[in-house]
Amino acid sequence: MNETVYLDIKGMHCVNCPIKVEKSVSKMNGIIEIDVNWKSEQGCVTYDRNLVSISEITERIGRMGFTAQEVNTIKR
Repeated sequence: MNETVYLDIKGMHCVNCPIKVEKSVSKMNGIIEIDVNWKSEQGCVTYDRNLVSISEITERIGRMGFTAQEVNTIKR
């Protein structure tokens, strides 16, 4: 079953950081789509929750040196 969540992602310092996060997370089994915005420090992830969990996604981002946490609202 597909689900979409928004994440606050802290620690990005340049425009290349979101690209690195997107490339790394998109390689995970069950990731359908990921879009990370550097200016808002947020990401939108659509994933198959039968194949991957939010904690696995945030752990992957954390291993890259960033912090990620699920949020209920998005910044515009």
